Amino acid sequence: MRVRTLQAVAPVLCALAALGPPGCAAKRPGEVPVHPVKGRVTFNGEPMPYAVVTFFPVGRPFAQALKPRATADADGYYELTTYELKDGAPEGEYGVILYVPPTPPEPYALEVPNPPDRLKNAYLDPAKSKLRYSVRPGPNTIDITLP
Repeated sequence: MRVRTLQAVAPVLCALAALGPPGCAAKRPGEVPVHPVKGRVTFNGEPMPYAVVTFFPVGRPFAQALKPRATADADGYYELTTYELKDGAPEGEYGVILYVPPTPPEPYALEVPNPPDRLKNAYLDPAKSKLRYSVRPGPNTIDITLP
């Protein structure tokens, strides 16, 4: 009886194996290639825990642009996400905006309160952001060091 079950299931298993491992599927229409981007956010040499980092393409309308983003961990380390968790960002020149909450974010909150920014909104306006970085093909390490 087990042999017959295996014989019936084998073609299905072979078909699934031919598709490849999860995450290796073809890109969706309109997606551009992304490259891994990770780094650390620091202010006066100290890590900025839970900083929300948003990269926006320079020279493109902010509202319409694809904006890779990440939330730093407790030690200030981040990895950008564009399409899938920690996949990176498309190649190009970016401005960066930062928001740093005074307390750790609630991981399961549906609505996030907008408490004061620890950086006093100094890096929140895309039009005024002086933070500029480049994403190149291949892995990128971009440390954001604030004075």
